[in-house]
Amino acid sequence: MQAFSKKCVEERKEWLTNWMEESKQRRELGLPEQYLYEKDTHHVNYTDFVNKELVLFSNLDNERSIPSMVDGLKPGQRKVLYTCIKRNDKREIKVAQLAGSVAEHSAYHHGENSLMSTIINLAQNYVGSNNINLLQPIGQFGTRLSGGKDAASARYIFTMLR
Repeated sequence: MQAFSKKCVEERKEWLTNWMEESKQRRELGLPEQYLYEKDTHHVNYTDFVNKELVLFSNLDNERSIPSMVDGLKPGQRKVLYTCIKRNDKREIKVAQLAGSVAEHSAYHHGENSLMSTIINLAQNYVGSNNINLLQPIGQFGTRLSGGKDAASARYIFTMLR
């Protein structure tokens, strides 16, 4: 099956591209989006699930994991910066507290651990981590030797907007 096989990478790319083109044509014609489930859906077969739901997941996953060409940020990073600017506080804050604040203000629903690693990555300033760190690292945010994986726990490190 092309959806899961490591040998069918090119076919999967073509499959996703075709779905995106069909979706674009539907929008241009003013037709509604095509979803797998309707109000009265009780059963879904495997083929429909894989061919529709998996394509929707793949596209959303790409949107979350590929930075925007406009500002170079992913949606999670953009939410962190939005919250920092909205707070308008010039004092340092614990990374764990900032993660809670971001989750509260920006409808972030992927878990606070994921959010804390995003904040830590935005503050890392060793060579090879970021082009420019947008948050100020106050504490141990990781080293180049370990690729940033040796950062201290989020409850012990602080950050603030540069």
